[in-house]
Amino acid sequence: MISRREVIKWGAAAPAFAACSHAAFASGVQGCDAFLLDQRFAAQVPQNHWGIPVMRFDGDVTGHWYQTIDPAWRQRGYVLGGITGSDALFVLETLAQQHGRRVVSRSQVGAADARGIAPVSWIIAPVHPSVVA
Repeated sequence: MISRREVIKWGAAAPAFAACSHAAFASGVQGCDAFLLDQRFAAQVPQNHWGIPVMRFDGDVTGHWYQTIDPAWRQRGYVLGGITGSDALFVLETLAQQHGRRVVSRSQVGAADARGIAPVSWIIAPVHPSVVA
């Protein structure tokens, strides 16, 4: 069951990410427990750490999945935000469904590259099992 704290936490952060400005990213991540940053798109976001853990990777999120995200998603809460390639988000979105979470905010923040991979800002948060996606 989703708590009032979780609703407030990701509900306040989602609109900030939708604006896609640097100021929005700075205020939006404060509602998250951690931020996942794909180094392939690092030039598009500020380099400060916003006071929450920032997990950086280069296209392959596997290491962070096993070390941090999967164990955290086995617990209640834990809102994860990020800017990743659409390919990494696809993987995370698939895994999130198995842990009672889903993407609650998504916004493409740049053009797709030659491979069709675009940088996307997003928030994945817990959802109540009775909520139909």
